[in-house]
Amino acid sequence: MSRNVGWGIVGCGDVADRKAGASFNAIPDSQLVSVMRRDAARAEEFALKHGAAHWSTSAADVIQHPEVDVIYVATPPGNQLEYALAVAEAGKPCLVEKPAGRSLAEFQRMRQAFRNVGLPLHVSFYRRHLPRFLKVKAILDSGVLGSIVSIDYRMTKPAPPDRQPIDAAVTGGGSFYDLACHMLDLFDLWFGALEHDGASATNLIPRETTEDAVALSFRTQSGAVGNALWNFAASRSGDELVIDGTRGRITMKGTSVSKPVKVEFERAARMRVSQSRYERWYVKYGENLGLPIHKTFRFKEADYPHRNLIQHVTAKVAAGDNGDNADDAMRTARIVDRALDDYYGGREDAFWTRPESWKSLQAQASSRNQQPLPAEFRVSEDELQRFETQGYIGPFQCDAEWQKLIVPVKKGRGLHLVEEDLFNVCTHPSVVRRVAQVMGRSRFSLFKARFVVKMPNSEESEVAWHQDVGDRNGGFMEDGKAVPTLSVWMAIDKSDMGNGALQVIPGSHLRLVGNYNKHIRSELIESGAVTEQDLQRAQSIELKPGEFIIFHSWLLHGSQPNRSDRRRAGLNMRFSPEGMECEQEFVYVPIETSPVEQSDRLFVNEVWEGEANIDAGVRAGSG
Repeated sequence: MSRNVGWGIVGCGDVADRKAGASFNAIPDSQLVSVMRRDAARAEEFALKHGAAHWSTSAADVIQHPEVDVIYVATPPGNQLEYALAVAEAGKPCLVEKPAGRSLAEFQRMRQAFRNVGLPLHVSFYRRHLPRFLKVKAILDSGVLGSIVSIDYRMTKPAPPDRQPIDAAVTGGGSFYDLACHMLDLFDLWFGALEHDGASATNLIPRETTEDAVALSFRTQSGAVGNALWNFAASRSGDELVIDGTRGRITMKGTSVSKPVKVEFERAARMRVSQSRYERWYVKYGENLGLPIHKTFRFKEADYPHRNLIQHVTAKVAAGDNGDNADDAMRTARIVDRALDDYYGGREDAFWTRPESWKSLQAQASSRNQQPLPAEFRVSEDELQRFETQGYIGPFQCDAEWQKLIVPVKKGRGLHLVEEDLFNVCTHPSVVRRVAQVMGRSRFSLFKARFVVKMPNSEESEVAWHQDVGDRNGGFMEDGKAVPTLSVWMAIDKSDMGNGALQVIPGSHLRLVGNYNKHIRSELIESGAVTEQDLQRAQSIELKPGEFIIFHSWLLHGSQPNRSDRRRAGLNMRFSPEGMECEQEFVYVPIETSPVEQSDRLFVNEVWEGEANIDAGVRAGSG
């Protein structure tokens, strides 16, 4: 006998809203009873929108609710194991959002917990229940394509420019781990269990430490070969699937729930199978003899893609049927984990706690910089003393392949987070090993990089005297003190007085002047904060391409207009000591070098505690 099924949702966020939404109360024998979200206002909003009588900020309230029969765990993967185990302990069936935990190991624990209590664990591979993908299965099962020979899939997506780095402790991996399971689950539905033949994963977006490109090869039970690529660092989007048989092929957008599915047959295939069920397929659609023939199947957009899945689970629970898709999902989880195993250095442990062992660009950069210090990168004691008194040293030569850099005229800020060539320059040992010695720290962060470009004959390209301190320039610690940082200014073009070279006032890093939070708009000369005597001490920094200086970011600096017929392009890199990463808008890329002699000269000595202390007068711009 069927019965009314009460649903509870743990994690009523965007996924539950967009993909499930009003489905729970629109399905026969189903009712949304209780929902949970840590944000009380949003939990109440979801409950009102989708007709739940009860809401809470506690998962236990939903799981233990007497009118809730089945729980949908729709949280990020980092919380799924905890909540799924609580559901099993409560003796209730569960639907868990894919990919079901942060790893195969976590999913195995979930599955075993439900097997132990004899209850079903469903995984939200909702595409299995949608008409588009069931049609593909029907075509494949009919045999009209002949023997399946190959499966080729390719998904490409550009990296979102402003997305915060993916946290594997929350997600279990990168975009591949999040999305590839959908396509692999469909392959499992269509072809049965896949045999993993090999995989390669890499990281190409510097701000990320998780994988962003994975190539995978496999075989089906019938012997077809398959190749799949997921590239989330691509220049354009794509989602293309081709299934080739001996008599025809399917071409389609792989994971779209509504895009057309095209089936094509060639003339030879039609003639070879005359008087068979395949000819009846052709006649049904009226193709002309002697021409390539095809059929395009079209599908309606689904308002709530999860609805068919929820209806399926509801019917199972109402009938007391403990059948689920956990075994199918386990096969997919196993392939995903194998594809990523080498990249993460194994995934059976809490791998998200040891990012230094992954094959990310950031981990590779740290590895390069933890080798013994090359003699040519050693900063002398005289140079360190000069930095302490003057605020800058150099020039030094950058040994990275800086010639490969593409210099934008505008919007050159933050490109080190998305461009591998630029990231490699900013983290090259010839740069950061010297920064480590000057800073007296072996652990610090790269938090800012930008190109500074003055086009030829650009009278408006003057940069006023300023100090890089305060908001958007390192920020303030909790005690109100400004964070002192180091800058590296590297010439891309020859930089001299003719094209507006960088100018500095030696020793000016020892005090903060004017209203520095206005940066180049501080009007330090007009306010008298920078005097004529200061200007007489100014030095022009003339550099050859590939040369750089290191300067304290509080050093007064500026530059004259470029009145020459030559471009002046440079690259500015900013570094902050470990433990002082306090500005939320920046992505702080951690850097670790081999140990250097600890130095207090820059950050905690009496000069900084005294004159550089931020008081109300300095904040008001009194100098």
